[in-house]
Amino acid sequence: METSAARPDAEAIRAALPGFLGFVEQIPPQYCALKINGERAYDIAREGEVVDIAPRTVRIDRLELIETPDADHAVLEVDCGKGTYVRSIARDLAERLGTLGHIRDLRRLRVGSFTLDGAISLDDLTAMEQGAAVERLLLPIETALDDIPALALTDAEAHRLKHGQTVALLTRQDRERLTALRGDVGGDGTVIALFGGKPVALARVEGAEVRPVRVLNL
Repeated sequence: METSAARPDAEAIRAALPGFLGFVEQIPPQYCALKINGERAYDIAREGEVVDIAPRTVRIDRLELIETPDADHAVLEVDCGKGTYVRSIARDLAERLGTLGHIRDLRRLRVGSFTLDGAISLDDLTAMEQGAAVERLLLPIETALDDIPALALTDAEAHRLKHGQTVALLTRQDRERLTALRGDVGGDGTVIALFGGKPVALARVEGAEVRPVRVLNL
């Protein structure tokens, strides 16, 4: 196992962090779940082989040094897009600082609108009996969809999406709906399609068409 005697201080760490912000190229760690020629990378790595993993573009919005409790440890917080490997951030940050580093503890503080304030520990959940007690802890499915742009459907459009069919939005009123929506739609065009205020499907807007991604039978 490699070691390094170099111990960058807090000032050096903070100076390096801006270089990791925005859209950056990142090579996933050797021990990850990506498939390489049909095998998981971590299975190949456990056999002692070096895995050749192509770099991928990820988005990092915030990377902040919270504290340095001692010379061997630094506590950081990161806001990042999906597909980002935090272990790779630690590896690459240490390399840029002329040393070696790894993640000792990794704690997810938030996923979308869900934070630790509303979290329940696995031990507490296991201790509960199945039934009403557990049901009271479940949030409505709409809670997970709050931050996804919404597209209201007509009855006929909802019927098509429910049956896995594409909906074409070609009339002037349809184009106005799309124009009003496009400012909110994310990079992948994902929307939540609603009929009568109820979710019908997760869908993707492609040009003037709405294609179902996952139908919601609620």
